[in-house]
Amino acid sequence: MKKIMSFAVAVGLMASMGTAAFADADNKGADQAQTSAPVTGTSTTVVEPTEKYSPPSSQPSSTGGTLTLEITEATPFYFQPEGKLANTLAPQTVFSTGKRVADTKGNGEWLEIYTWLGNAWMHIPTAK
Repeated sequence: MKKIMSFAVAVGLMASMGTAAFADADNKGADQAQTSAPVTGTSTTVVEPTEKYSPPSSQPSSTGGTLTLEITEATPFYFQPEGKLANTLAPQTVFSTGKRVADTKGNGEWLEIYTWLGNAWMHIPTAK
């Protein structure tokens, strides 16, 4: 038991000595800062944001948008005709870029539209 107590006292003593040594080092730096000349004046830094890319258009440009289409139910749209599903559009009015592609299955056509992800394609089935 005496060995454990003497070990604990020795560790505590070393820890307190280390803390005192670091405290003295910090105070020396503070003393030097007080003897130097004070800083006066003002500084202003203005950072202008830069865009790495232009945001995707959700509205037609002045030269595009030949067709508007009213969507009345949730409608999927794709990155390319008959390609990978991009997302789903809620009911809204969408604007077309004017590009159309016939469906290879013969049951409608693909229409390119403007979305928040950029241009995308949606399938327009043939009216029955």
